[in-house]
Amino acid sequence: MPTVPRTHGQGRASAPLSARSESSLTAGIANAGAAEGVIARDGRIRLAMVAWMVAGVQTQYRHLRKAFPSDRFEVVGVETRPYVDGGWLERLPIPHKPRGHVRSLSCLLPMIWSRSVDAVWSQLSVLLLPYTLTRVIPQNIPLFFAVDSTPALYAGLQEHYVDQTDPATLKGRASGALHRLFYQKCTGLLPWSKWVADSMINDFGAPPERMHVVHPGVDTARWHPDERRTRNERPQLIFVGADFARKGGPLLLDVYRTHLRDRCDLHLVTRADVAEEPGVHVYRDFGPDDDRLLRLYQSCDALVLPTLADMFSMASIEAMACGMPVVVSAVGGIPEIVKDGRTGRLVPPGDGPALATAIDSVILDVERGASWGRAAREDAVRRFSTEVEARQVAALIEEAVAGRSSRRTRAG
Repeated sequence: MPTVPRTHGQGRASAPLSARSESSLTAGIANAGAAEGVIARDGRIRLAMVAWMVAGVQTQYRHLRKAFPSDRFEVVGVETRPYVDGGWLERLPIPHKPRGHVRSLSCLLPMIWSRSVDAVWSQLSVLLLPYTLTRVIPQNIPLFFAVDSTPALYAGLQEHYVDQTDPATLKGRASGALHRLFYQKCTGLLPWSKWVADSMINDFGAPPERMHVVHPGVDTARWHPDERRTRNERPQLIFVGADFARKGGPLLLDVYRTHLRDRCDLHLVTRADVAEEPGVHVYRDFGPDDDRLLRLYQSCDALVLPTLADMFSMASIEAMACGMPVVVSAVGGIPEIVKDGRTGRLVPPGDGPALATAIDSVILDVERGASWGRAAREDAVRRFSTEVEARQVAALIEEAVAGRSSRRTRAG
């Protein structure tokens, strides 16, 4: 069995945005160059990256920001968080959803106050509308929106996601109208999958000509197989999901207990209060992009994620980058990640027998599992590398900024 340290402090957990960092951000944007200029004095494009620091969404931002070409872009991160542990706002008797909106808007204030950016890449939509209407539109700043879902897709999965608004209600119709407005104001829409792109077009009237499907990536130079690893005597399976129930953890445990315990070990990376038992090992304190998670991936033979509802799967991409086949439910945009029978297996959600059969196809035929793992690594490098993602996004932004500059030249 692989040995993975479980001590705290080695992960890269998100830190709250302090008053000092807000002040530094304001100064960083304001001092980047003259407000009237289009390109920074050193020739680089000043890009504000507005991040939503939750779940797998923040992982996209962290990876992409590191990979952006620093010779052509000056990137300023605007990290928005709906919750700060122990914050003054969190102690007020306000319902958590409105409180989260207020907290997130407070993180945007430095960018709203400043005028000096050439382009914006954002994971926020409606919460960015005040900035969009008062800065982006009047100053003709290119705005690109990256997203893993839409309100309509979430509404279709209400039983698995809490606090989702029914689109038929007055509140739901208002939310839909605001999202339509925001999509119309964006220069480019960057959905993670074609599944999301179709919803943006069909459910919200987003302009198809502005649609560019850009898969999120991982640093494949860091997330890679351990070439020194020897073959495990017993196959090692890994599950990664903070929301244990929604990610299909109970079903996986049931399949493991009835079908797999005498043949393999199972490693559960989750925040849920799951007890260890023979063959089952639990890791509760891993953070996003954690070095310990990387080492655990490198020591295992397959990722198993029988999720009941998901928009995409960063865990699947990380596992593929580490050379593992993936057994995962065919929900949301996940069929655009895993090639069934080539890089892993796609299974119907909630189907225990199908899950057991798919796992068997990986662990009973060792050579096939290894072949799928090699193909998964190759596909991750080709389609899900942050270098690929950064090239795609950078090219779109550069084209938009160049068009803005030429229009200003003609107008002058």
